[in-house]
Amino acid sequence: MRKYFIATTLVALVVTGCGDRSSLSDSSGGPPAPDSGAIDFPIGTYMNCAQGMHNPDGNIFPNIAGFESGAVLTLAQSGRTVMATYVDQNGVTEAFSFSATTSTSATLAQPGQVIPGFVGLCVMGPGSERRYPARMTVTAGALTYDAGTVFVTVTGGLEADAGSCGTESLPAASFWILCKDRQGGALAVDAVEAPVVQLPVGQYACGSQVATYDHVNGMNRYVTGGGSGTLTLAEDGGKVTAQYSGDSSLAGTLRLVPTTSTTARAEAGQSLMTPCMVPVGMGGPSQTPEALPIAAGSLALNDSTLFIAFAGTMAASSSCPGAQVAGSVLCSK
Repeated sequence: MRKYFIATTLVALVVTGCGDRSSLSDSSGGPPAPDSGAIDFPIGTYMNCAQGMHNPDGNIFPNIAGFESGAVLTLAQSGRTVMATYVDQNGVTEAFSFSATTSTSATLAQPGQVIPGFVGLCVMGPGSERRYPARMTVTAGALTYDAGTVFVTVTGGLEADAGSCGTESLPAASFWILCKDRQGGALAVDAVEAPVVQLPVGQYACGSQVATYDHVNGMNRYVTGGGSGTLTLAEDGGKVTAQYSGDSSLAGTLRLVPTTSTTARAEAGQSLMTPCMVPVGMGGPSQTPEALPIAAGSLALNDSTLFIAFAGTMAASSSCPGAQVAGSVLCSK
């Protein structure tokens, strides 16, 4: 069963470990793949993953987010078709088919795919509830790559056969996967910037999901959190700026370079503000926002849902130096 959280809370899971996991850094290698006449996407196996599921009603289908210990994302390509196969920490497999649009972006090729691995709740009274397997029917999605990180974002409806509660359903929910540490596959090719792109500027109502992993005193510490805020997307000389505010879990502005009319990548050398959520002292996690250098970031528009996903590592000067942070801002107008 997947771990989950209500987006306005902070939850820590501590597991005894014997050593650091590798940092969020690209380890791709090998010669470029031969030219097949198709767009070459950075295929391979990505070993360091985080994920999240977000929906307007976190009661029947609880929101989930966090780093996934042992999860693996494998990308394979045939022509313009890119297959993304994700195996989470519980061994649940989810497979998506995408059609490459550039060397770093692809769109969902087969709407209507049904993916497992979610949770539905049947509440029978105060303090009495049962969990049932839930599934998502995917209607739209995007696959993007930036600076050694792959982002999978999909939207669709949720459904569960919830015992005495009958069939529970929700028409709109969003699921994201973020993975790094690539093993094998062709070297990535920088995206060609779209010459004329009109991304949907304006204000959006959003929810954030922020996952943190750190290894402290021989223990692996996993924390998830999030909140809600407002995203303002604005044009800036052929690029766009995404300013996020009003959320105590995440704030700041990212400059984005459009790659298609529905996708963009983050420029290098930026940061967002977020608290160090892993325990840093007797008082527990810090509530003071600190700078998170962004190693990779991506924007994707799926139907009416706007995703901004990101990954980074807290700086040496922070109160949780070396902590890995990954997350997303999921928005609608």
